[in-house]
Amino acid sequence: MQFPKLIGNIKISDEEGKVVIAGDPEGLRSLGSLLAWLADADQEQWPYLPPGGWAHIHIYPKHDISADSREVELMRLDAKGTGAFPAGFPAR
Repeated sequence: MQFPKLIGNIKISDEEGKVVIAGDPEGLRSLGSLLAWLADADQEQWPYLPPGGWAHIHIYPKHDISADSREVELMRLDAKGTGAFPAGFPAR
């Protein structure tokens, strides 16, 4: 299952207690496409994801985003097969 590649320039950093996501238009659009792809992904079609697991993608500095960025994990909150959220996640 191939996910969209990040293109353009993106920097994700931790500055003064907040996460800052910065990028050029191409980079921000590609990050948006990756988020939409993860939201729309059919977790049932991910054979390596066990039932009750959460689909996630790692984004690495130097490889996917700027070298001075923080490593990022994008994750679905609804578990495969059960739809359960992680323990302790506050209900809204």
